Amino acid sequence: MRILLLSNKSPWPPRDGGAFATLNLIRCLYEIDVQTTVLALNPDKHHINQNAIPDEIKRLADIKLVDTNTDISPFRLFVNLFFSGKPYNITRFWSADYLNELLNLRLDEFDLIQIEGLAMHQYLHVIKSITNAPVIFRPHNIENMIWSGLSKEEGNIFRKIYFNILSSRIRETEEGIVNGFDALIPFSEADLTWFVEKGLKKPSMINTIGFADRDIPASDNILKNTICFLGALDWLPNINGLRWFIKNVWPLVLKNEPGAEFHIAGRNASRKTLGEIHGRNVFYEGEVASSEQFLKNNALMVVPLFSGSGVRIKILEGMMIGKCIVATTVAASGIDYVDGENIHITDRATLFAEKIVKLMNNDNLRVTTGHNAIENVRKNYNILATSQRLSQFYQKLLA
Repeated sequence: MRILLLSNKSPWPPRDGGAFATLNLIRCLYEIDVQTTVLALNPDKHHINQNAIPDEIKRLADIKLVDTNTDISPFRLFVNLFFSGKPYNITRFWSADYLNELLNLRLDEFDLIQIEGLAMHQYLHVIKSITNAPVIFRPHNIENMIWSGLSKEEGNIFRKIYFNILSSRIRETEEGIVNGFDALIPFSEADLTWFVEKGLKKPSMINTIGFADRDIPASDNILKNTICFLGALDWLPNINGLRWFIKNVWPLVLKNEPGAEFHIAGRNASRKTLGEIHGRNVFYEGEVASSEQFLKNNALMVVPLFSGSGVRIKILEGMMIGKCIVATTVAASGIDYVDGENIHITDRATLFAEKIVKLMNNDNLRVTTGHNAIENVRKNYNILATSQRLSQFYQKLLA
């Protein structure tokens, strides 16, 4: 079987959730002997040298990158806002160079074509005009829900209005393509339910992230007073979540544990963001060389998000190495978990702080939570099981 994946960024390096998800899919496809070709935009923001992709990744798939500029242009944003009904944060991923590369691939030679994320749906009509191969859509999020949530969190009236407009336009786009593909494979039950409620009639399945046992090391959680956050700092839900945590939760933690430290790792933090995430015993470490090592160096991981959909892959990464995690309901949505057993969930600042302090001072609870988290990943996110379910779904589409 041959499959073509369309992505808005290179799957390597897996520095954010989107790239990680695409690379994880490539690993799953390799497990079921699928020949995979990836055609990905290579935007300035995430630009990499094709030769920098390791040989171990190249043997999994044929990865082709197309240089392009998807940076936000104030002028184009202004023109889009007043003279277009389409969402700018999707249209900026249209590339004539990418289209030419797509047309050069001989699409009729692929058995399946899969579109990764909403931005790449813009190329669907071109694909459909050339080949009868089934086209699958794997939404990484329900994008309109993210921007709707950000609008509610936003204090600046002008940004709030724009986020509302963006959310409305994205919702129209998402609703308009519900049955435009031949199949749908979202990450979570909640995302699938959204599409069903909008009238989905095409075949569908939930496509979870998969990890191999060899990827799951043991963890002791022997550290006590260090807390960490890991995530891209050019993504508004992360920024807003950190603001809330540092303003409302962190002072309560320090009141009980004056020696506690909060370590933040993430790339692309603007000067404004850096000014908002400072505080007593708060340390910003930038983009770290190894996210796994960063997590291992801290006792607890916090994920304070209040907008978003899909699956927070960083939580699964933390669970995978046995990290004890405190998160909000939104952050953990889409993940199989048991509150108090393999993760700790709350949306209230006082309870968030109380849970952190309790876990810092209860070695047994902290270590047990981490070990339970590893078992949760082994049980619910096994790459072989995920790959087999995906293979069966593909085979039915081609039958």
